[in-house]
Amino acid sequence: MTIAALVAFTAAGAGATDRAPLPIAHIAYQPRERLMAVSVHITGYESRALTFVVDTGARHTVIDRAVAHALRVRVISADRMAGAGKGTVTMQHAVPLTFTIGNARLTVTDPWILDLNHPEMAGHLDGLLGADFFAKYIVRIDPVARTLEVYLPETIIDDRAGSAIPLYDIDNRLFVDAKLTVGSTIQTHRVRIDTGSGDALSDDIVRLAKYQVRARQGVGLGQSYVDVSGLIDRVQLGPYEIFRSWGASNSRPAMGMELLRRFTCTVDVPHGLLRLRPNARYRDSVPAPR
Repeated sequence: MTIAALVAFTAAGAGATDRAPLPIAHIAYQPRERLMAVSVHITGYESRALTFVVDTGARHTVIDRAVAHALRVRVISADRMAGAGKGTVTMQHAVPLTFTIGNARLTVTDPWILDLNHPEMAGHLDGLLGADFFAKYIVRIDPVARTLEVYLPETIIDDRAGSAIPLYDIDNRLFVDAKLTVGSTIQTHRVRIDTGSGDALSDDIVRLAKYQVRARQGVGLGQSYVDVSGLIDRVQLGPYEIFRSWGASNSRPAMGMELLRRFTCTVDVPHGLLRLRPNARYRDSVPAPR
């Protein structure tokens, strides 16, 4: 081999190793206010494409009760669960089902059936694509392009334009640590990642805030209620800082799409990482509750 050929071969090899990994699915989503709605099919059930909201706050993938009834999905048991609101709601457990989202497939051994359509929900929902989907794949969310990219779990994502912070998967609940500042109080809290919420960051630290309002909270499953919302002076995620973030009180801290939409987020449960890359919305103000 000549020197010129050797140089060319070496350059080609280096380019191959530096090539970005390809997703197995590239999915355009429809915005539902701050949330993400995708088309889903259920294997073995002839129906129209169903509209599911991508919801890491749901431990399991969920089918709306009316949809499950129309499709004649077999129910094997029932119990009750708590939601974002007060009280509990009836939940049914279905036989195992396989869901197709673009070219990605998810077999759920315990699909949940819930009534997702009531006046407080944002439009009609056929279901929720839950944290079990994120446990199987690496998922990159691009709120500017309005796309999801789905990667196999063994894929190594090297996003040098952003930073990675530890991501904790506790029984299909996804958490990160956030440093919160309210006045002279600085606390680091473990907060749940909830793409099914349009809120910013909810945490009881807002009860210490100088600026407070009373607003409706707990919109979703269960009964909504009125409680304190307050202004968090700073939310820090790894090296990134969001200033003057309005948030609801919450004894179970959570972060929704109002903050997450400021980043291209790669949710990498297999490697225990949340990769964040700020986008054009990074410096957007966080609105006060209405």
